Amino acid sequence: MKYLLLVFSLFALMIIGCNKKESNPVNTTVDDRVSFEINYLQYDDNNYFIDEDYADTSQEFNMFNLYYGSSIPIINPKYFVKNIEVYISVNQISQAYISIPAIAYMNLSSRSGSSMYSDSIRNYNLMMPGEVAIGRFRVLSEGVDYYFNKYTGTLTFLFPINDNDIIAAAYVVDDGSFSNDDDLHYGEFITELVNNSKTKGVLKLIKPQNLIPQYADAWKLKMKNIYQIPSFFGRVSDLDLDIFLKKPDGSETNIFHNLLLLIEFGFDKESEEGRPLPDGIFDRKAGITFNPETGEIIFPLLEPFGHNIPSELIDFKYQAIYDTLKTQLSLPGNSFVIRGKYKPL
Repeated sequence: MKYLLLVFSLFALMIIGCNKKESNPVNTTVDDRVSFEINYLQYDDNNYFIDEDYADTSQEFNMFNLYYGSSIPIINPKYFVKNIEVYISVNQISQAYISIPAIAYMNLSSRSGSSMYSDSIRNYNLMMPGEVAIGRFRVLSEGVDYYFNKYTGTLTFLFPINDNDIIAAAYVVDDGSFSNDDDLHYGEFITELVNNSKTKGVLKLIKPQNLIPQYADAWKLKMKNIYQIPSFFGRVSDLDLDIFLKKPDGSETNIFHNLLLLIEFGFDKESEEGRPLPDGIFDRKAGITFNPETGEIIFPLLEPFGHNIPSELIDFKYQAIYDTLKTQLSLPGNSFVIRGKYKPL
C-alpha cells in the first residue's frame, strides 16, 4: 500500500510539474536597446574649454584627465569656476532675449571683482580672426542651452553650434582660496555693465567665427574626444559599448596583442561591483565615461587616437583627427570604431 502511495505521489508531482512548465514557459530576455556605430573621425562639435589652462595637458594642469581618468575625480581648487555667463553671437536685436554689444578676446587678462576693463580694451575696434571678435551677443541659459563642468572648465552645448557662431563668456575663478577678494574675473557680467553704465561689454572669446586649425589658440579649446551617439540627442540609459580596430581586409577585433581595447582606452577599470579590476565590460559611470543627459561618450584623454593613443597601438596613430578639419579627413586603412547599444529615455 505504501508503495502504491509513493508511486501515486511521484506521478502527481510529475503532472503538476508538467502543467507548471506549460503554463509558465521560460522567458528569454530580449535586448530591446538601440544599436549604434561611430567611426573615430566623428567626434562631437558641441564641446569646448573656456580657456587654454583647462585644455593644457602638462603636469601642472592636466585637469581634464585627472577628473575623468581617475577612479575618483581629482580636482584643482585653484581653477574652480565659481560663476559663469555664456554668450552666443546674434545678428539683430530682439525682444525675445537679452543681448549686448561686446568685444571678445581670446587672450583676455583677468581683473579684480572691484574693477572693470579699461576703455582702451573696451573700445578696441580692430577685428582679428581667431583672436578678437566684435558684435552683439545674447545670454544663454545653463541647463537649457548648455551644461558646464566647473571643475574642468568645459562647456557642452545642447544645440548644434554653427560655423558662423561666436561663443564667449564672463566667469569667475576661485584661485584656490576661500576668500572672494583674490578671485580672478574674466569678462564682464551683464549686471556689472548695467551698474557701471557701460554700453559695451568685454568678454572672453571661446569660439571664433569659422574656426579653423590655423587659429591655434582657439583650436585648442575645441574638444575632440567626445562622441555623440548618432541620430540621437537626449537622455540615455543602459549604455554598453566596445571599441574595435578595423583592418584593410575588412576584419576587425576588439583585442590587440592580447589587450582589450576597452581597457587600453580607459573605459574598463572596474568590475560591475566597483572593484578596481577590469571585467571586459564598459564602465557605465554617469558623468565620467558618458553623459546620460546628452548621450555623449567621454574619452578621458584629449587625443585618444593621436598623441594620447596607447603605446601598444602607436602604429595606428592618426594625428590628423586633431590637426585637420573633419571635412578634410578620410578614413585610413586601419581605423577604430565605437559600437554599442543604449536605451533612449
